[in-house]
Amino acid sequence: MFETRAAALFRDLRIEMRSRRRIPDSQLQKLVNRLLRSNRPETDTPVIISTIGGDYRSSVGRLLERVGGRVLALVDIPVEREREVTVFLPENAYVGEIVSCVAKGKQFTVELVLIQYRETELDAFN
Repeated sequence: MFETRAAALFRDLRIEMRSRRRIPDSQLQKLVNRLLRSNRPETDTPVIISTIGGDYRSSVGRLLERVGGRVLALVDIPVEREREVTVFLPENAYVGEIVSCVAKGKQFTVELVLIQYRETELDAFN
């Protein structure tokens, strides 16, 4: 189940990145490997957060909470506050903005607001 969700996330990431810039498959494979190492397949919902503009950086991890347009995730690399990002969840990719990023041991709790999403889409998954 988790591997299916990770594969869908990987596919969406490849489509999104093709539209903006070319990222080698090996780099995408490294993201997927990080994602698989940081999640428990039976219970976790995978998430990839990639910066938009400026220095390219991607954080991978798991979804902690999602309420409306607010998302809370535990990721492996910090993302600076007020940074515009693309958020890849199993069902879709969204544009968002980082509200906070707090260290939690070796990982980081990131809170963000989805800028572009449809309420009906969220209702379908709740």
